[in-house]
Amino acid sequence: MALSNLERFNRWTYSSMVETITQQIALFNAATRGAIVLRTAANTGDYADEAYWKRLSGLVRRRDAYGSGAVSALTLEHLLKTSVKVAAGTPPVSIDPGMMTWIQQNPDDAGIAQGRQLAEGMLADILNTALGSASAAIGGVGGLVHDATAATLSLSELNIGASKMGDRAQDILAWVMHSKPLFDLYGAALTNSNDLFSFGTVRVVNDGFGRPLIMTDSSDLSYIATGTKYHTLGLTAAGIVCEQNNDFIQNTETKNGDENILRTVQSEWSYNVGIKGFSWDKASGGASPTDAELTTATNWDTIASSIKDNAGVIVNSQ
Repeated sequence: MALSNLERFNRWTYSSMVETITQQIALFNAATRGAIVLRTAANTGDYADEAYWKRLSGLVRRRDAYGSGAVSALTLEHLLKTSVKVAAGTPPVSIDPGMMTWIQQNPDDAGIAQGRQLAEGMLADILNTALGSASAAIGGVGGLVHDATAATLSLSELNIGASKMGDRAQDILAWVMHSKPLFDLYGAALTNSNDLFSFGTVRVVNDGFGRPLIMTDSSDLSYIATGTKYHTLGLTAAGIVCEQNNDFIQNTETKNGDENILRTVQSEWSYNVGIKGFSWDKASGGASPTDAELTTATNWDTIASSIKDNAGVIVNSQ
């Protein structure tokens, strides 16, 4: 592949990647009703800190119109929410110079294909990381977890899970689940008489309260505990926020000394993950975390004044 062709390949790879990501982010944010938010940013350093006002408890009191005496003061406080920067990249991808000329293929087409694959891989990685982080954070708060592992998922179990939010249950905007529990719901629909489902003849549209059911076979929505079990996340508005940092770098290296000239392309980028009501623990979780660190509950500190102000609930099932 000549240098001019390589430049075209790189240009089309980047352009196609950006176009695909932009389109899919818009669709994804709409599909989740804003429960999972993907957006661009330019976070510097290892973390992004966001200060917000703590909800005051006991702000309204009963006053004795005929009494007197001192009243204890409340203090207006800031809470600090920290998202963490996750580093990502590709292994070297071989695009040997003779390959394109040998097969007489347009480098523009190859660049488009590479860009779309890269965009799909980047979005899948962001989603999996976000779901794993949210499962760990929410799962670390007992009051937000419903254990339904004695059976498969049902509308009744989702209802019990939503009840963890009490009078704020309507704040749950969407359910995100693995295909296995979703098909368990499909199966129940075959004998369901209340017409909550429609898919030609069988499709789960929502949970009966208008919350969409979003399916993704993310490995972070399953775990091993006396067999395979599944997390189903009920998320509130902006329960998960992922920010791309617009720091994509792509480097090409050409090497001699082999039977054929070797050339590889390698890419790297970063994004931040934040969970509503939780702050990344800089001391225990550290910078540039691994997947294991991101999915460790103790690395996400609860900062919300009430569990109802958190990212949502989890229903665990077979």
